[in-house]
Amino acid sequence: MRIPRVDPKDATGLYDKVVGLGKEITGEIFDQQRLIEAGEAQQAKGTEKLKAIREQAKADGHKAKAKAYESKQRAAQDLK
Repeated sequence: MRIPRVDPKDATGLYDKVVGLGKEITGEIFDQQRLIEAGEAQQAKGTEKLKAIREQAKADGHKAKAKAYESKQRAAQDLK
């Protein structure tokens, strides 16, 4: 099984989730509502980035599958 290569700019989704959680926990400890809200927002941003990466990976898989079928179709036409 091949491990997919992750573009560093795409890894920012995970970074946002971790840092956002840290902000939220710090806000809870020090009773700072502003920090809690900022942490929650950053976590949501990270979640959306990770969702976008998953969707892009699915789309790339569908493109590869379509390309394989296209090659198969051309090969069948060449046999005629």
